[in-house]
Amino acid sequence: MENNFSNTQTKRFFWIKLNDIFFERKDIQLIESLPNGKEYVLLLLKLMMLAINSEGRLVVKNLFPYNPQMLATVTHSNVDTVRSAIDIFIKFDLMSTLDDGTLYMNEVQALLGSETEHAAKKRNYRESIKHNPQLPDKPRTKKDIVQDKVRQENREQISENKENTPLPPKAENRVGAVWLQMAENLEFNFSNEEQAAISSWAEYQTNQQKNITTLQIEINLQSLFKLKTDGYDITLMINDTISAGYKWLLKPSTMYIKKATITKPAKMIKPHLFGNPEYIIPENPTEKIQLTQYIQSCYKKRINPKNKQLLTVDEIHKLDLHHKLFMSQDKNTKGFFVTYVSWADYILQNEVHTGIPLIEQSINDESLFPITTT
Repeated sequence: MENNFSNTQTKRFFWIKLNDIFFERKDIQLIESLPNGKEYVLLLLKLMMLAINSEGRLVVKNLFPYNPQMLATVTHSNVDTVRSAIDIFIKFDLMSTLDDGTLYMNEVQALLGSETEHAAKKRNYRESIKHNPQLPDKPRTKKDIVQDKVRQENREQISENKENTPLPPKAENRVGAVWLQMAENLEFNFSNEEQAAISSWAEYQTNQQKNITTLQIEINLQSLFKLKTDGYDITLMINDTISAGYKWLLKPSTMYIKKATITKPAKMIKPHLFGNPEYIIPENPTEKIQLTQYIQSCYKKRINPKNKQLLTVDEIHKLDLHHKLFMSQDKNTKGFFVTYVSWADYILQNEVHTGIPLIEQSINDESLFPITTT
């Protein structure tokens, strides 16, 4: 990548600065645990390297975006693996899609390091001098030797003084106290654990930025309180950010949502009969079908739909009579029942609509099966 400095073109080299705990991050460990997980992590590093010269965007010579097939080609990967990896990276907030469809590596800018070609040459030269000291240009005199000895003695004396000077006691985190006092003034309520994390974050931010204004502190606290009220674990977010060495707080993602905040809405209990919430009082066709299916399921298992107890002998006898009545109805020319189209329809008409269970309705079995005499 070429940058202009003082009307001359200076080549600049870029690299990714990975923290030594990169592979201990929760998101990386979770990705590694997936099928093909190690391949996904390797692909993540390749894509980050591919994006360093384009400010995190995955584009070809800053002209047009890479598609999955192109990424598979340049990373020597399977295209299906690339597609799956993209979905996973987006879910873990490691990648996002810009408005024009370009894939963007979210962490590249924060991890980016660079130096000019001139600086690289100077650094290489200093390294070569360090590892290959040159011989002196002229013979050393007795005066040179004496001066070197004096310098060495002075250095040793300074070193000894430093070692014998007691270290001052570590000061309390006064910066953290300021942040917490501001949070109290703003009426932001944080738990003790969250306050400890915020105190560490305050000290970390001060070390990163040196001079931090009151307005910046207030904005930080507002952001943290909003994340807390939205259900995010700000303690974990702060600790992970500090561990990773990032300048800014990690973006909120699902991995930081507290489990306790993911609650299912309370199930509304509908009006029902017999003290059984499943034996609802239907108020619309859908609920009538729902109740019919419940009753039919109970009868199939020989269970009383009122109390979910096993049917008695008498109840089984009555239920069998109802089923025989259903089966004895007339059929049309096509062989379909005329009165009730199905056993479920029989239950709907005779139990759901009446509110009286079939097992409590008496049927004259002699009318179904008249006694014949010979």
